[in-house]
Amino acid sequence: MATFLFWNLNRKPLQDQIVTLCREHRVDILILAESELSRVALLEALNGGQRAKFKMPFNLSARLSFFIRYPSRCLKSVRDDGGVAVRQFIPPIGLDMLLVAVHLPSKLYSSESDLAFESTRVAEVIKEAEGKVGHSRTIIVGDFNMNPFEPGVIGARGLHAVMDRRIALQGDRTIQGERYRFFYNPMWGRLGDKSKGPPGTYYFNTSNYVNFFWNIFDQVLVRPELLGFFPDDRLEVLSTVGERSLLSSTGIPDRSFGSDHLPLLFEVEVEKGI
Repeated sequence: MATFLFWNLNRKPLQDQIVTLCREHRVDILILAESELSRVALLEALNGGQRAKFKMPFNLSARLSFFIRYPSRCLKSVRDDGGVAVRQFIPPIGLDMLLVAVHLPSKLYSSESDLAFESTRVAEVIKEAEGKVGHSRTIIVGDFNMNPFEPGVIGARGLHAVMDRRIALQGDRTIQGERYRFFYNPMWGRLGDKSKGPPGTYYFNTSNYVNFFWNIFDQVLVRPELLGFFPDDRLEVLSTVGERSLLSSTGIPDRSFGSDHLPLLFEVEVEKGI
């Protein structure tokens, strides 16, 4: 079982919170966006008094940071393209997989159409990477700056991520004679009051006529080939660090203690591929 943690830090000094989360949840792969922390200092803090040591694998991405509790050779760089970092995760036991971390452009500077076109670019990067490694055991995680229902996430030329496992397991669908592969998007089930945990991952209140308040910008998307390795019930939007809440008294992200984004935690049962 490999445990993953993703968090957009919003450039906040959250080293202590990260260390607590990694120890509390026994994180194996840590991915950070918008981090201005010293990577060396964070690595030392993560490893202080611990037997299983984190490493910093080779990384050319300027926007995403990786720390792993595996030998560095277990996370192989495949491609870095803007806010897209493609890594081949090769666990000591089990099947290898593609781990794609993303930090896509902010909605403050990009329109829905811009992000839809950006998603098309991301889809092409992933398609090329899958061709390079020879399989489609792929997971995408990160800050998409889009909700699960937006065109860039659901569109066939974009990420083509659907809410229903049964549909995703069909593998693909054909439009105008061209086949488009699916991703499964479990984040639909984390949106709203009936979700397991907070109503979203990012809260933003505007004076616009259309205002979602809560958004699911931070997402995990899974290819059908990995669904048998991905337990839905182990995917969490975290709202506490130790005994302290990441939410304010009004129930929205507490920026004085955490980020404006809430962290994502999920597991992949890599050993099932033996």
